[in-house]
Amino acid sequence: MWKNTIEKFEKYPSQQKVIIKLLQLGLKITENKKICCGDVEINMSSLAKSINTDRRVIMSTIENILKDDELKNIFSNITPAGPVLSEISQPLGLGVIEIEGLAEKYGILSKVSKILADERISILQVYASDPYLTLTPHMTLVTDKLIAGDTIQLLLKIEGVTKVSIY
Repeated sequence: MWKNTIEKFEKYPSQQKVIIKLLQLGLKITENKKICCGDVEINMSSLAKSINTDRRVIMSTIENILKDDELKNIFSNITPAGPVLSEISQPLGLGVIEIEGLAEKYGILSKVSKILADERISILQVYASDPYLTLTPHMTLVTDKLIAGDTIQLLLKIEGVTKVSIY
């Protein structure tokens, strides 16, 4: 999905890191060369520090994005997805399942959903990492209750699933 976007910065590895960070965080670029999360402006120096680069690389990346109509359209319209509940599941009494698998296998989420429905477990949130942005593709599901250990064995039988963890 993001392959073409990232490839446009092949000659500029530092800028490629900026692009990946913008995509991972759902940060957008405005016409006046600002970086925003929703309507909140992000400090460029803080962003640069988070990826071990400097502010000039951030500015160069923004300028390159705004020069390219396709990139400009993507990065001026991107929106953050909202809070990921997995990190705060314990105090909320929620279950978390993390599934690693083969990105090219289709139907994994469908099969996971079926197993959980059969166990009478509701899915509150699903987050799947993008295989172009992470080394190990995985999917995190937040459920309305904790998951029993038996369920792991059922999930591991799904074709394409390589690892299952519950929290």
